Amino acid sequence: MRERITGLFIPAECLPGMDGYTNAAAGLGEASPLTAAATFVRSGLSRDTEKLTAAYRGNYIAKRIIDGPSEDATREWYTLSVPSMGEEDLRQLKKLETKHSVKQEITDAIRWARLYGGSIAIMITYGDQERMDTRLDPKRLRPGCFMGLLVVDMTQEITPSLEMEDDLDDPEYGLPEYYEVSVAGKQGENRRMKIHHSRVLRFTGRELPREETIRNDYWGASELEHVWDALIRHDSGSENTARMTYMSNLVTLKMGSLGADLAYGSDRTKESAIRAVEEENRLRSSYGTQLLSEGDSMETHPYNFGGLAEILDIFMMDVAGAAEMPCTKIFGRSPQGMNATGRSDEKNYSDMVGRLQERILRPALEKLLPVMAVSCWGMIPEDMEIRFNPLVTMSPGERAELARQAAEEIRILLECGVITAEEAREKIKAPETGGNGWGTIL
Repeated sequence: MRERITGLFIPAECLPGMDGYTNAAAGLGEASPLTAAATFVRSGLSRDTEKLTAAYRGNYIAKRIIDGPSEDATREWYTLSVPSMGEEDLRQLKKLETKHSVKQEITDAIRWARLYGGSIAIMITYGDQERMDTRLDPKRLRPGCFMGLLVVDMTQEITPSLEMEDDLDDPEYGLPEYYEVSVAGKQGENRRMKIHHSRVLRFTGRELPREETIRNDYWGASELEHVWDALIRHDSGSENTARMTYMSNLVTLKMGSLGADLAYGSDRTKESAIRAVEEENRLRSSYGTQLLSEGDSMETHPYNFGGLAEILDIFMMDVAGAAEMPCTKIFGRSPQGMNATGRSDEKNYSDMVGRLQERILRPALEKLLPVMAVSCWGMIPEDMEIRFNPLVTMSPGERAELARQAAEEIRILLECGVITAEEAREKIKAPETGGNGWGTIL
């Protein structure tokens, strides 16, 4: 196919904006004015903290989209494996964590990062003789130094510095070296504080391309930004459906002279006609009977609500798909008359939460735990390993079946001489003791 442009024949595939199917005669594809007019624009919602806050406080769906994954990411928490330390040492670390509500503070940091696109948690250390704008070296801290976390969200004006971290060995290479935040002073006044990134646990919202990240002051996007249109459609459909119930039985009253009285009558005549209708409606509401003048008539027209439930279910599925969450998680029920969300949806959601843990929770814990380790033990073990506990637990039947398969696998390996009895004992040990986890099943 060729197109004539300024007297030249140019292959259509070389023309800009002409990819895909098009049919000018039928008005399909790029030839359709409806299709050509459609486009995408930046919403700028992530910068409108007032609107985001209003949605979070006033809309239960928006609140569940923000809170659900945030709380599930930390619900089962993590298991810390440190073979060089004893059980009592690990319990000491857990006590420190509980004392300063670390789990709740990190949950809140993830929550506000999902809502506003970013948040930080400042590590507060006691006995650190250096200023907050200097690099924190955990090895220079002393036992008892950790005093908790201070969570700051985007409503507190977190301003990244123009200086970037240029150390290639630093996990935050290419990100801002400092953050300025507004914190409340002793007298209640806000003051600006400059903090080095080594003292900050950084949490971001939905990831953006590099240029968009820079434009957004090195933060991500709010999780509500890409859900907003689906959320508006769902709420509009629900609101309109609720309003339609008030008109479920439309009443029409035929009055022969009403039109002429309203159109050509004097002000007194119009007032009399309107007052007559109002009185008739009042009497009908009070006594259940309708008074009519001779020659007038009244008809009722019931409204058909068929199909509305299916439309609302479609809107509900749109919201769930945009939020990457099961309908049961957002709305508390499965959509009626459609494919109900089940085990596969729960697995997809669990995978999404797992990605959230690896993307923003693991870097935060790997930065925080060395500081807590020094505070508890006076040193940083080199064999610390973080494992997130599974979000979805197995039913007794599933656990029994998995145990049977594991036992059968061990038996076959023993009979074939692939492993010895001693090696089999090692395999069934729990992961904390160096095994592969069979011991948690058998």
